[in-house]
Amino acid sequence: MLSQTVKVLWSVVLLQLYVHRGDAGVVSIAALFGTESTDVKSVIQDGVQYINRNTSILSEVHSIEYTGIVGVKTSNSVFSALDDVCNLISGERPSAMILPEDKCPDCEDIAGIASHASNPVFSLDHGSYDSGSLAFKMHPSPEDTNNLFVDILEYFEWRNFIIVHDGGNALEFLQEVLNIQRVNEWNITAIELGERGNHEGYMELAGKIKAESSRNLFLFCSSEANAKAFIVWAQANPSAQILNAKYHWVLGNIDISLDRTFRTELEKTNAYITRFGMNYTREIQYAQPTSISTSTTEWPMRNRLAFDAVIAVGHALRLYREWREDNGESGTAVLPGDTQMPPCPTSSATPTENALSRYLKQVAFEGISGNVEFDSKGNRVNYTISIYSGQFRTLDQMRGEWTQNKAYWEQKWKRKWESEGHLNVTYHNYASERTIKIVTIESKPFLMLKGNDTLTDQGSYAGNNRFEGYIIDLMERIKTHIKGIDFDYQVELVADGKFGSSHPYSKIWDGMVGDVVRKKADIAAGPLTVTPDRAAAIDFTYPFMSSGITILMKHPNYVQHNPFRIMYPFGIEVWFINLVAFFIISAMLYFFNYFDPYEWRAAAERRETFEENAENFTMKNSLWFATTTMFLQSFDASPRSNAGRCLAAFWWVFTIIMVFLYLLNLTHFVTTNKRLAYAKTAEDLLDQTEVAFGSVEKGSTYFYFKKSSVPEFQRLWQHMNTRIPSPWVKNVPEGIQRVRDSNGYYAFIGEAGELNFLASKRPCDLLVSGTYITRTTYALAVQKGSPLRDQLSSAIESLRDTGVLEDLEREWWDLDIRHQECANLTTWERQGVFSLTTVDLQGVYYILVIGIILAAVTFILESISYSCSGGKKKSSSSARNGGMGGGMSGPRGGGGGAVGGPASGGGDEKMWI
Repeated sequence: MLSQTVKVLWSVVLLQLYVHRGDAGVVSIAALFGTESTDVKSVIQDGVQYINRNTSILSEVHSIEYTGIVGVKTSNSVFSALDDVCNLISGERPSAMILPEDKCPDCEDIAGIASHASNPVFSLDHGSYDSGSLAFKMHPSPEDTNNLFVDILEYFEWRNFIIVHDGGNALEFLQEVLNIQRVNEWNITAIELGERGNHEGYMELAGKIKAESSRNLFLFCSSEANAKAFIVWAQANPSAQILNAKYHWVLGNIDISLDRTFRTELEKTNAYITRFGMNYTREIQYAQPTSISTSTTEWPMRNRLAFDAVIAVGHALRLYREWREDNGESGTAVLPGDTQMPPCPTSSATPTENALSRYLKQVAFEGISGNVEFDSKGNRVNYTISIYSGQFRTLDQMRGEWTQNKAYWEQKWKRKWESEGHLNVTYHNYASERTIKIVTIESKPFLMLKGNDTLTDQGSYAGNNRFEGYIIDLMERIKTHIKGIDFDYQVELVADGKFGSSHPYSKIWDGMVGDVVRKKADIAAGPLTVTPDRAAAIDFTYPFMSSGITILMKHPNYVQHNPFRIMYPFGIEVWFINLVAFFIISAMLYFFNYFDPYEWRAAAERRETFEENAENFTMKNSLWFATTTMFLQSFDASPRSNAGRCLAAFWWVFTIIMVFLYLLNLTHFVTTNKRLAYAKTAEDLLDQTEVAFGSVEKGSTYFYFKKSSVPEFQRLWQHMNTRIPSPWVKNVPEGIQRVRDSNGYYAFIGEAGELNFLASKRPCDLLVSGTYITRTTYALAVQKGSPLRDQLSSAIESLRDTGVLEDLEREWWDLDIRHQECANLTTWERQGVFSLTTVDLQGVYYILVIGIILAAVTFILESISYSCSGGKKKSSSSARNGGMGGGMSGPRGGGGGAVGGPASGGGDEKMWI
């Protein structure tokens, strides 16, 4: 009987020890996780070891242990996952539970659900937006995270961007971003990643991204591993062409683990990347987990949060122990069983919290994920997030800070938060101890690449040394004259190769202006024209150069037109009709001479004139008469009859009119290659129709004319905008090439700075109009409200006053060594722009050469013909025969003698008077 009683008593004692083993001073932490949190166990165990070694947290008689995990366990439903949680609480009676989302990936927020069954439950993941979770959220709450994202997107002034996500609750988490898009006029495209590590799937995704007009990517995934896998793939596959200088990536997963080696590889892509990191000061140095050899700064976010969750439990236990000791408790009784998590309720009754939950809301310490504190709902508070933003060597440059509680930040750091909102970039704006990003554009001589070097550090030149030109020298001199800061700068070419214009509907800026507007660059440096539209979006410094809009044309001496353009005053049909009229008149003169009784032939037969005058208007002589009168020359004989004279008179009127019409219009066609050499104003351009003229589409000149209130400039823009084919070009080099290829039929309107430089270089086939259509100025551009504007303006004014700007312009535009370039021309060569040259008159010379050749050929043919027909001997015999025939003509012998004249030896002498 006694033995039976002893057995019962021992059972009761063992049961009490089991149920209240907290009385022995042992507190346990439990965890349930899935396949993506295999390192969490090691991290929790190392956190437990740290607490047990640190007697400032727990006394020597107390300890904390890790329990509750039997391998990796993943649930497929909320019911199954919650059942596992409740069974673990009932079986192991832990004082706190750590519950990553991969325990039940489809549950959206398993920790938030479990927090309504028992507490304290620690959530290590993003959670769900507006879920009402009572869990202790180690990750910033969805509401705060969305506010961070909205502030960043508004700061960068994104209006059109792509959200790349991994499905699940990723888009649901971004509810505030999606809800505010209509208010902020955002155009958002959401694209899902698909299966992790799927090369073909990723390549297809890259194609979808490139098909979009936006080059802004916001990458956010429910699983950090999915986000990291995609960016690693994009870096390893440059052929995808989505991780380069054209794109700005925002990595939405806070503290995404990118080790130093991989960040070095990202620098080489030249992509602009923005990422977030929980700010911490390393006031406490923790022991490294035994199973993870990397630095805590390279841990996945979930591991960091798991470690800090264990430390939070330790600090809560310390606070609870101190309260119990203040109430007279001591020894192992300080931590009784009431620190254990309450069992899950069997009904819908509100669960009770254990004592540990109350003290967790009072903890405040510096963890490896920043300051750790919680509010009454378990949301993490009083933390600060650092924003890192840049490209190439400025990839790790700090852009600013976002704080969850401004008042707490000011109290901690004993200074004012210099921003109205939660995002502060003041320190970044003042460029103190950071590298300033300068975006520019390749434009001779403002900025040029050295040799054939690429835009990486792998060539013979590196960094800013890749470039040369006026802008590089200007920035070096500004650096020595600027007051207040000692800065370094990084120069990069603008990805889209544009100066900057605003889309008429989306209002999105591109080019250099767009990079400054969206905070990708601090300064836009180049031949950037100051315009009202740009000044509304960015701030301009004091101008560093005055310029103007001018006309670039092909040099007249290099324009190759049809050498027979001297025929152009008359149309082809006029020339044909005139030729027909020429033969008709000649034929009619021949007809009149042959049949008219009053013409030379009849008169010669009546012996009223010399016999040879009968041949005055043969067909050959008629053609010669029409030719000589056409050129206003003298003629051998004129028509004798009234009909012939009437015909000749009207032929003379016809030829005079035609000749003078031809001569009056000839100059215009001979000087057709000089048609723009005299153009000085917009009216001069509009007064001619042969030469098309245009500028860079949607460039500063384009918008200047489009938005000008001057009537002539409005007409000029309308003329260019309606002309077919379009006179617009994509950039200045394309415009220059089009001028060269147009053979004088295209002129380019642009900024004089670059055009003068290009026209002064060999092969000297370009000519710039001597005056400006209108005046412009160049200035550096900075972000709206940037303090750099005043600092840069002061330096530029100093450079102007000391003559440095003038010296720079002289150096790069070769004003002192022009004799080496195209300006080394003789007076005749310079005057050739306006004078008639052999190029202009080559058609006349060709006609003369043709005439000489025809005359020579005719001479040869006549000589051959004359020699073949017997020469002088045959001619003399014919004369004698003719004389004899005249004297023996029978009834008309006397007539024959008369016709024969002196050769016949007879006739009336009066006929020759």
